[in-house]
Amino acid sequence: MQSKTTETCVQVETHGGSVRIEHLENYKRELKMESKRKVGRFSARAARLAVACVILSAMGAAAQAQSPEITITLAGQSMLRSDLRETAPAAVPVIQGLLKGDVRFTNLEAAVAEMGESTHEGRGFLTPPGALDTLATFGFNLVSLSGNHAYYLQVKGIQNTIRDADSRKIVHAGTGNNAAEAVAPGYLKTPKGTIALIASASGLIVPGGRATADHPGVNELRVEAGDKENEASQDLPGAPSNTPNPEDAQRILDSIRDASKHADLVIVYQHNHVFSNHSFTSVFTEGLPERLAPNEWLIKWVHAEVDAGADIVVMHGAPLLHGVEIYHGRPIFYDLGNFIYNLTPILTYIDEPINWESAVAYVQFAGKKLQSVSFRPVVMNNIGEGQPDMHDIYANNQFMQTRGLPSPAPGARAHYILERLADASKPFGTAMEIKGDTAEVKLKAGK
Repeated sequence: MQSKTTETCVQVETHGGSVRIEHLENYKRELKMESKRKVGRFSARAARLAVACVILSAMGAAAQAQSPEITITLAGQSMLRSDLRETAPAAVPVIQGLLKGDVRFTNLEAAVAEMGESTHEGRGFLTPPGALDTLATFGFNLVSLSGNHAYYLQVKGIQNTIRDADSRKIVHAGTGNNAAEAVAPGYLKTPKGTIALIASASGLIVPGGRATADHPGVNELRVEAGDKENEASQDLPGAPSNTPNPEDAQRILDSIRDASKHADLVIVYQHNHVFSNHSFTSVFTEGLPERLAPNEWLIKWVHAEVDAGADIVVMHGAPLLHGVEIYHGRPIFYDLGNFIYNLTPILTYIDEPINWESAVAYVQFAGKKLQSVSFRPVVMNNIGEGQPDMHDIYANNQFMQTRGLPSPAPGARAHYILERLADASKPFGTAMEIKGDTAEVKLKAGK
């Protein structure tokens, strides 16, 4: 995606007529000859030629330099509890078939735990180191680690996950040994350019889970409702509208600006659970409409991220599909739902049919210009193998490990998922064309 400067042949239109210049060296020779003639008409022509040729040669070089097309695959979150190569080997080639391109992104919705390490707080959400081998086998080379479950094994879990991602050469972002590390971009170098990832999380971060100047944790974007912090853990009736914490917002925007200076494309990820002034549990238990679309504060916030230099914004957390917006030529995926959903059967409030349906997004850029955005719908099986444990929230058994594995959505179901995605995108002025089991965003001219 880096352009190479070359000399170019240009046709220069001046007030004195049209002059064709093959190369800059030819221009220099002609300019010297024109100057020697000492004829006002030609001297003026040479002066005009000097200005026009220098400008047009630079423009021509940029136009002729061909930027390679890069394909970025964005999947829903991966709530992964095992090494699927061992626990569900038949699913591996099916999942691989859904992923393609130069960059493959997901969010790891868990903390890595070594043998014998466990938690008796929260809701578990631990996974073995082999889960990262699974992600590598699928071709994921860019992974967010920010989320409300990242701190479930506390500092040990943060450090385990970073270490095991690094050892497998998976570029990651969103957690760190301090706030500076957690907000820092991860850089993925590909033959077609460098991609930066900045990741954060908002809502339901467990106490102590936020990275600070001297404490490991998650790059948290705190959300405030007036003088109260909206952690999505309780209802806040009558509270003012949500707004991002200024300190957190500034830290993230500064990181985006810095990344845009060092990368060809910048991907910004957010794991969000703040949908209104109701708690996350209330929103989903009661099936409130807020769960189906981003809250107003989030729309304003991600627009600010694009204005700061984000080329793609992608989110998870609902966990279900939200709409897509093309803002200033940059795609915003307000929620891509789930990709791998090893959900404990005890969490029934996020176990409705639409939680088991999603879509994988494929984004193409040529240089900084967005070329296409397309989708392939997927479904996840909500019944795993073996028997579920309906009493132990920390159980990690065969039923959970084989539950929620993605495959291509069949027939009419594929069309329905894409129609729902298209309908959710209409409020953002985004139109889609559905053809069979795929959909493509209709990009506006010049966007």
